[in-house]
Amino acid sequence: MKGVLWFLMFTVIGFGQTKVTYALVDSKMDKIPHDLSTTTTGIAEYINANFKSENDKVRAAFYWTASNIRYDIENIESIDYKEISQDKIKNAVLTKKGVCIHYAEVFNDIAKRVGVKSYLVYGYTKQNGKIDILAHAWCAARIDNTWWLFDPTWGAGYVDKKKFFKKINNLHYKVAPSQYIATHMPFDYLWQFLKYPVTNQEFIDGKTQLNKTKPTFDFVTQIEDYDGLSDLDKARVTLIRMKKNGIENNLIREMTLSKKSEVDAV
Repeated sequence: MKGVLWFLMFTVIGFGQTKVTYALVDSKMDKIPHDLSTTTTGIAEYINANFKSENDKVRAAFYWTASNIRYDIENIESIDYKEISQDKIKNAVLTKKGVCIHYAEVFNDIAKRVGVKSYLVYGYTKQNGKIDILAHAWCAARIDNTWWLFDPTWGAGYVDKKKFFKKINNLHYKVAPSQYIATHMPFDYLWQFLKYPVTNQEFIDGKTQLNKTKPTFDFVTQIEDYDGLSDLDKARVTLIRMKKNGIENNLIREMTLSKKSEVDAV
């Protein structure tokens, strides 16, 4: 019984300490000078000057992104896919508005500039048991050699009756891959960061529990290999994995065709 009480006490204390840590980092980010808040270079400069640990730096990047960018509901379905990353980032930071790809690009860019390994993740999501009709983008970052997932869009607030309400939601900050797979499904299973990847059909059916009967997938080595590939070869291996995981809906089908055209264009 003492062991159980100690565990509960430790859990409560640990959670409280986490909230205190968030508050300290967040309040410091609220004080960022305006002239440093107009570019990701300036934001990263401020973060590096005020925080030392990867945990604090990633929290700072997430909080700035989620608290400063408003969701652009009017342009939710008019994304310019030809716009390059740096233009997406620049426009989102200057206008302080955007959709999921802008939130993800900004967080990813800041994380990289403060020395944290980070990736954009493209996929689709499930809310209230239903697959969303739009594709989505979120991020992954490695903190002290462990991979975590971040959704600065969902973490920024919520939409109700076509209006955006800003409210930081820490449920979408630093989530374990094994938990986030219940709602966030990457088009390429490499970015699940799981030893036993979930198929698209399993995700759709809500069967995302760990299944050790599957062959083990060494995602750490696969990511290292991926980083060493040319852009063309990255597109090729991504396409192979996408097809292997099942083309089960229109979102996956459209992304597969887009990736195929990328490969065929060369």
